[in-house]
Amino acid sequence: MVQAAAHRRVRAGPPLNQAAGRRRAAFTLIELLVVIAIISILASMLLPSLSRAKEKAQTITCINNLHQISLAIMLYIDENQGRYPLSWAYEVDPRTGRRVNVTKSARQTLGGYDPAPALRGCALSARARPLWPYLKPSAVFRCPRDKGQSILPCSCGAKQTPSNFQSIGCSYCYNAGGLTVLSGGGFRRQPVDSKEGIAGKTEDYVENPSLYILLHEPPARIWGCAGTGPRWYQWHYARGAYSFVDVRRAPSLFYSAVAFVDGHTGFLNFSRSLQDDPYYPYEPTKDWVWYTPEGGSS
Repeated sequence: MVQAAAHRRVRAGPPLNQAAGRRRAAFTLIELLVVIAIISILASMLLPSLSRAKEKAQTITCINNLHQISLAIMLYIDENQGRYPLSWAYEVDPRTGRRVNVTKSARQTLGGYDPAPALRGCALSARARPLWPYLKPSAVFRCPRDKGQSILPCSCGAKQTPSNFQSIGCSYCYNAGGLTVLSGGGFRRQPVDSKEGIAGKTEDYVENPSLYILLHEPPARIWGCAGTGPRWYQWHYARGAYSFVDVRRAPSLFYSAVAFVDGHTGFLNFSRSLQDDPYYPYEPTKDWVWYTPEGGSS
């Protein structure tokens, strides 16, 4: 009887191989660390691809935005004796909508929203902008990678919100003359009109419509005003600093979405023109032209 009871007690417990299986089902610390390491490696491999995909999507957004703004400019031209918008516009009274005898630059405010309160004294209100009748304020005027500018030509040293869209209501610039150059530099061939460029000109002013830049983002060129010195900016692909006082020490990431006079758009890297010879950054290339030289193209 005693032996039988003992036998039953032994039989009542779990089989040895099942108990061992339960012990093996748990991770050891080393195994857990190995799994974490593998997951980290896979994540590090996937994140750059996801980042590139996101950047590509934002680039496409900018290109589409510029295409729509270009169409609005074409509508403006059709209703204004075949001429491109001026580089400036009269301000309007916000209460009555009537024009007042105050002019402001339209080079960075061809369309878009009202400027931030601190910049109302120098930037056009939305209703005064040349494209107001053709393209009302919307996200079309916002670049998703807009990092802003530490200085704005219309108000050097003014405090501003992080992006140009938040500051002046528009991320994109009109190539209407007034291109900043370094002291001692400029243009290897004198422009027909360095002050106004394409602004106010008829359509036949441009010899190469498929190359002539109509709209661009700030990273495509130099910026500056009296007392501040030159500045260069990077928006797309920039992960660290995006504002530079020495272009030659900056990464070669001066990318900009661009719209050309003939209506097509692109995404170009201006690093070589800006960094190889910063004193003459606006010379024509096989991909773009900034200005019309005297005597015509070579």
